Amino acid sequence: MIIRALEFHDFADCKALLDMIDDRDYVFKYKYDLEKKFEEMVKWFLNVYMGITSRPVPPYSPNKRRIDLLSLYVLVARDAGYRDVTTENIWPIIAKDLGFDYQDDDYMRIIYAMYLDVLEYYYKFKVVQENVYEKKVVNEEEGPSHGCHERRKSAGDAQDEAASDHYALFTGNGW
Repeated sequence: MIIRALEFHDFADCKALLDMIDDRDYVFKYKYDLEKKFEEMVKWFLNVYMGITSRPVPPYSPNKRRIDLLSLYVLVARDAGYRDVTTENIWPIIAKDLGFDYQDDDYMRIIYAMYLDVLEYYYKFKVVQENVYEKKVVNEEEGPSHGCHERRKSAGDAQDEAASDHYALFTGNGW
């Protein structure tokens, strides 16, 4: 199985696994194998890629219950991401869906921010970077255009779009 053979040597390997996880049917079918590989990826990302060695993987709740990072990631993604879950105060529902109490909502939010938010940021950055590269390659293949150049967005629209995504970056080893 391709999941079991996947090893993490650079961020492209992380991106490959996250691309697989975007397919919810695939996650449902191979959840057990994906949970292990996802934790392995998070551990590699934090320890090797980011240099953060002070966070245990998998994380545990204060009452010593293991937190399933894959399920946390999938549930937050399903509800439109960290920002929307926080803005709409959906963290109590996320905690309950993970088998915890509603009161554990802040702990789930903190765990997501400490373990998964930076990973998600890097993943989205790589996706955008690849899309820009592909667009550049396509434009170079087409050659220069000889028609009118169409302006697609105003500067204000682009600025509003860029301001809509916020990510918490926790990289200090004091955690």
